Parts: sequence; C-alpha cells; structure tokens
Amino acid sequence: MIVVLTHFPSPYQLELFNEIERQQHGALKVLYLFRRAKHRRWAGSEPAHAHLYLEDAQAMNAATREVERADFVVFNYYNDARAAQLIRSRSKTGRPWCFWGERPGYRYSLLARVARLGRLAALHDGAQPIWGIGAWAVDAYRSEFGGSRPYLNLPYYSNLERFQSVRPKFLREQFTFLFSGALTHRKGVDLLARAFMRLAAEMPRVGLRIMGEGERAAAMKRVLGGHDRVEWVGFKDWAELPPIYATAQALCVPSRHDGWGLVVPEGLASGLPTIATNRTGAALDLITTGENGWVIEANNEEALYHAMRSAASLTEPHWCAMSERARASVAHHTLANGARRFLDGVNAALGCEVRR
Repeated sequence: MIVVLTHFPSPYQLELFNEIERQQHGALKVLYLFRRAKHRRWAGSEPAHAHLYLEDAQAMNAATREVERADFVVFNYYNDARAAQLIRSRSKTGRPWCFWGERPGYRYSLLARVARLGRLAALHDGAQPIWGIGAWAVDAYRSEFGGSRPYLNLPYYSNLERFQSVRPKFLREQFTFLFSGALTHRKGVDLLARAFMRLAAEMPRVGLRIMGEGERAAAMKRVLGGHDRVEWVGFKDWAELPPIYATAQALCVPSRHDGWGLVVPEGLASGLPTIATNRTGAALDLITTGENGWVIEANNEEALYHAMRSAASLTEPHWCAMSERARASVAHHTLANGARRFLDGVNAALGCEVRR
C-alpha cells in the first residue's frame, strides 16, 4: 500500500490520484490534512480513491497507523504540525518514504529554511528520495539536501485533454493576451498591467483578458483605468477554463515565483504561445523561447513588455506554427504518464512492485 499525505483535494491532485487508482486499483490511500483550502474557491468533488480527512484526533490516530504500516509513504506537505508528526512517526519505523514538493523560497527564505530544518529534520538526517515538482525544484532540493540520495523530477499532472480540444484562432484585427490565476504580487499582475498599457499605446489591436481574483485587483484596475480593450472575466471554476483559453491568442504568466504553475501546460495544450518567467517551474521544463513561447526574467517589466510585443507582432503563419508546437510540447504530459511516473518512482524506491 502507498500512502500519500497532502494538503487538500485540489482538482489537479484528485485527477492524478484517481488515475493512479485506475492504473493500480487498491494500491493508494491519500491522507488529506484539510477538506478545503480557504484561499481556493474550486468546487469540491469526492475522491475516487481511498482517502481520509485528518479532521479530529480519531482520524489522526488512524492516519498514524496507516503511515507506520504502509509499504511506502509520500509526504507532499510539511508546513503543518500534524504533517511533521507523521513524518517523525514514519521515520522511526525505518521503513521507506520520500518527500515530494515544489521549489521553496519565494518570501522569508531564511525563515522557511529554518522551518524545514525542524519539520523535515528526518529528511536531513537520512537518505530518503526527494521528488521535485519540476527540474527547478530538484535543483533547489539537491543544493539544500546534498547529492547522496535519489532525486526524481515528478511534476504536477492534470487532465490536459479538455484543453487540447480548444482551437484558438489568429485574428488580424485583434490579438488577446490571457492571464489566468490569482491577482497577487507573487503572480506579477502589477508588471502585466503596466506592460500591457505600454503595448496598447503602440498597438491598437491588442487586448487583455484577466481571469481570476485577488488582493491586487483594485490596484490593477487603477493602472488599467477602465481600458476598453481589457476584459475582467473574474473567477472561473476548474471545468469552465477551456472556453476562456479559446478566446485568446497568447497566455501571460508573469510570476515572480511559481513552484510549478499548472496554467503553463494548460495554455500550451490549448495551443497558446505562452510567456512565462524563469522562476516558474513549468516554464523551465516546457517552454523553449521562440518555439512555443518565451521564458523571460522574473520581476522584469521590460522583458515582459518585449515578449508581449513579439507575440503581438507574429504573422499568421508564424503564430500558427508556434501554436502547433505549443500543443505538441505537452503531448506526453498526460495523466496516464504522470501516474506511471509516480508508480515507477515508488517501485524504484522499493526495488520491487508495490503490493495492494
């Protein structure tokens, strides 16, 4: 039995864990610290895999037993006292486990590292595998934890088939940039607003569609000033995303830090040339500048403006070629392959097939 400890049942994790269950029925049980996350408005759905919500002491006792007796345990979260307790419980058994996480270190990097020293002390003291969510994460963990342990690049996977059916079109009279995500400083939306205003003053055909909510919405609206080529879509749930992608010609992901960034493979699967930063894990793994998008320096308004200008200046044949390459670049980034990589990682750590 494989046990996974994670934060809450987000739609993309449900999709991946459900696919693992489909491929190896009865081999997986997921322990969720929370039923929902306060900062996420996604509509919840019940997992199609064995699971347990750690809502009370009785559930925590059951989780401890599961963690101690499992063939393998994957810890996908550590910044919670219960998670730290379960890591210690597993470590004391001497049985195999691993940590699976995004690249750390957006703000308060020193404090965060101190927290990891405490809550991941068992990881520092041993040689358990570390699975990084993208090559950028693997590099960070190898630097922090040393090279004397196995590392695996295991990014997040979600169902891209619904985006692959999207067919955006090149429009001579309009070129629309799409932003999809939380309207926060970390996501770089202030940079996007300013870069768009500069570009719109030069190129009357460009537009901006903003999908999401967040504390920087009011500040963005002050910069954008009710521009008639800016559309505020607001929050859209998981199932509502593909039709919005179909209305754009390029995706902008100007994050100052994004451990992975699921929006990047979504945009590429939709056939949208994608602008993203060198501090976004998915961009570093999936985008080649000039081929299927642009990887730019994070926190650099000038670089964002020039990439947006390059995108809006594409001829129809060039845009169509980039669109096809974008779609092809994530053709293998499927749920089925993600589940297989997960199970292969477990089997490699155990040296054998996991039991049900």
